[in-house]
Amino acid sequence: MRLLVLPLALALIAAPLAHARKHLIGDLKTIPLDDRGEIPGHVASPNMGQGSYLKGVNKVIVPLVAVAFESSAQASVTKKTRDSLKSSHLESHLLIDEKVLQQIADQMQAIVERELTANGFEVLPHDTVDTDARYAGITKDAPTGVEVKDNFMSGFAGNGTKNRWFTAGQRALFGAGATAALSETSPLIHIARERGEALVFVRFKVQYADLEASNSFFGAHVKGKNVLHINSADLTVFSPAKTNGGMLKLKADVTAGADYVQESRELAKNPSDETGLQMSALLDSLLSGSATTATSGKHSGHYAVIANPEVYQRDSLALLTAVTRQFAQALRDAQ
Repeated sequence: MRLLVLPLALALIAAPLAHARKHLIGDLKTIPLDDRGEIPGHVASPNMGQGSYLKGVNKVIVPLVAVAFESSAQASVTKKTRDSLKSSHLESHLLIDEKVLQQIADQMQAIVERELTANGFEVLPHDTVDTDARYAGITKDAPTGVEVKDNFMSGFAGNGTKNRWFTAGQRALFGAGATAALSETSPLIHIARERGEALVFVRFKVQYADLEASNSFFGAHVKGKNVLHINSADLTVFSPAKTNGGMLKLKADVTAGADYVQESRELAKNPSDETGLQMSALLDSLLSGSATTATSGKHSGHYAVIANPEVYQRDSLALLTAVTRQFAQALRDAQ
């Protein structure tokens, strides 16, 4: 059974934004991938004040590659006047098999190591440090495969209310950023210095929607569109030559279009329905035609976006590969 697409659902979800979206960490330039799957220009650079900590890298170990996949997005605004209070809200949920997300994450280990090798670094096996007591002693209990609120890891900002984290090879997840807890960074600094090998940790966030809430003198509105993009990603290095970790950050919003969208479906505006928005259950309900949908003249502002798994995987990997290439080149330039 093919799902019916409601016209206004597409208008709200797919309409281009009238203004550039202001990101939580400064204004980012939006750059689509070119025909070769590359990002024009240079969009990866050291985090403020950390450029010198990236030096002294030759031999490299990549113990962890993690990808956060945005699973829901929302934006709301309230406009208060002398006589009234008006609220607007737009919310969507991405429906895709979690096996696809794990498959994407699993491929990233080889992609990261390949790009580092192509830039002249000697890459050692990712599990080289697993038997080191200091590495084994780091608490690695961050949740994977389940929905967590945005900014679960420091520095990862966006419009998504929830994300699902997956790691390459299903390795244990922990906050390995350069500004993570001392209990995590101190062992990594000592391991790198004593082994003479840099430790590299890479994190990405793949988002499926771009929403904007605006409240001005002329009125309040919420706009959005479906677009697969990455504007939050970082590569952290613990160099054997330094006493602190350094970080490269993505400084652009890199996009790959909306070809991944298979269907969009408007849902009823009912709080009790939202509690049942489990990914697999809702997908089954939509395909069987039993999901509650909005039938009144007033649209709900609540949507399910069903992804084509093959296209979502293809375009996500294109984005992730392009960002990884930028990181590897920037790390080489920092030496």
